[in-house]
Amino acid sequence: MTRFVKIGYEGIELDLPVHALYLYRNVEQLLDNVFTLINDGIERREKIIYVGGENTCKVLRQNFKKKITTVSKGVSAKTFGSWLKREYAKLPKNREGLRVLLENDQTFIEFETQLNDSQSQPDHRTFLLCMYDVKNITSEQLVEILKTHPYVFVEHFIKPNCFYSRVKQQNWLDVLTGVFNRRYFDGQLNTELQRASRYEHNLSVILLDIDQFKAVNDEFGNQTGDRVLQQMARILERSLRSVDILARYGSDEFALLLPETKKAHTQKTGQRILKQVRNHDFFKDNLRVKEISVSMGIVGFPEDAGGAREMMKKVEDALRQAKRRGGGRIHSFG
Repeated sequence: MTRFVKIGYEGIELDLPVHALYLYRNVEQLLDNVFTLINDGIERREKIIYVGGENTCKVLRQNFKKKITTVSKGVSAKTFGSWLKREYAKLPKNREGLRVLLENDQTFIEFETQLNDSQSQPDHRTFLLCMYDVKNITSEQLVEILKTHPYVFVEHFIKPNCFYSRVKQQNWLDVLTGVFNRRYFDGQLNTELQRASRYEHNLSVILLDIDQFKAVNDEFGNQTGDRVLQQMARILERSLRSVDILARYGSDEFALLLPETKKAHTQKTGQRILKQVRNHDFFKDNLRVKEISVSMGIVGFPEDAGGAREMMKKVEDALRQAKRRGGGRIHSFG
């Protein structure tokens, strides 16, 4: 079951059930985004429960009256998992789901894994957002809670007024590089194509292949090849926006999905990647090893293809053209 959940200044499409983490720096920021989430839940006819401090609950009651339920006492970390299940079991038939916003404190940190387990039933229409004031937790605690959340929304950590989402479902990740896998990419490509078609937006895909990667494995071993793949993934991550999607698509292939991006802008992204790969020392000054280069194919929607299968076929054709011309270059379809 797919929903479109608006959070803060960006909209991010999520598959329910959701157990998400929101990191904020002050109450004003928290309330701005909580108001957005509550209004979105009201529009969707969801039951909304806010669990937090009395001061925040008072503000929310004043603004939303009986449209939401606020809980400032009686729910502890030890009882939260069972409480959440009971609330879902009591969900009225005229409600489309349950949206719980939990204003966390340190007592909840050790129960994050239990909370995640409570969201593991695929038929549950629940959206649980655990909210932490970053001033009240240590860096070690932050690392631990980040590990348990499939979705993470971080405000004002990298640049103002922007959220970053990170999905940590193991079945969506490539074990070696830590980026998304082909399965996740294929699903997101279909989703983004539907959105681009609906709103008449552009969309681009880059398919990247490491030139002569087999020779690296044959001459220097698979461990060296694995390190090249890991470093390549980091280079590509640094080259993309937060809304772009990077996946390991094959053995030494990476696919990049760029929503709302024309092919001309995608070409610039590709050129930036080529430059960064050329300037990166993959082998730590080992002169016996040739420098790594990459080839890329680019395809755009709607000018080149209308569906996911056609799009990937054409971007593969474009990549083959780049390889035939000697590699280390970009070829745009069409």
